[in-house]
Amino acid sequence: MMKKYLYACLLLFVSTMFFSSLSNAQVQWGVRAGMNMANSKFTQADGSVEETDPVVRMQIGLTLDVPVWNNIYLQPSLIYQGKGFKGMGIWPALAEEDSEFKVNLSYLVMPIHVVFKPKLGSSGHLLVGAGPYIGYGLGGKWESESDLLYDDIMLAQRQGDVNFTKDGSVGEMGAYNYGEPWDYGIGFLLGYEFMERYSVQVNGDFGMADLQYKYGDYDTGQELKNLTFGVSFGYKF
Repeated sequence: MMKKYLYACLLLFVSTMFFSSLSNAQVQWGVRAGMNMANSKFTQADGSVEETDPVVRMQIGLTLDVPVWNNIYLQPSLIYQGKGFKGMGIWPALAEEDSEFKVNLSYLVMPIHVVFKPKLGSSGHLLVGAGPYIGYGLGGKWESESDLLYDDIMLAQRQGDVNFTKDGSVGEMGAYNYGEPWDYGIGFLLGYEFMERYSVQVNGDFGMADLQYKYGDYDTGQELKNLTFGVSFGYKF
């Protein structure tokens, strides 16, 4: 199912670029950059949710606006997006449970939004869009206020790498296993475009994929999902 979803999104993205190059429609390439407020939702097997706080990360990437009909556009994008979380007691391997633990994640994300752009003002347009996204975890870093210990043996001094994995029983010394690498969900955007080139928007991504890994063949019954909200500025060529 996941591979079919990926192939469908990639096919749509490539097809959009190909047919836009053949058409006479006014297709616009653009760039977008801004900041994210990212968080992770950890749900335990008993239904309780771990308390975590968001982290501020960056986003930057390319966009493509393809006219579909009247004020409706198809907007596939390819975005580098920072995600992550911070909290207490999330990783039992840390020496002190009351020390803050922070994880910064890097993702390559491809959203495909259907955007409604009605005219608003003398030289601007309202932007309202929604659609699916798919993403892949590239890696990350963790940091903590306490050391990482195993039976009083120090494995790392308050920082290390983050791995994406399907099996939590496999890993490297001092590395934190976050979850499975493939992510997908639903995104939205709301903004304003002016002078036909510049735009400002707020965006959000609600992860639908359960990223929680297994330990070998053992399913923990836990659930892990990504949540992201951001503000970005865009420029069209």
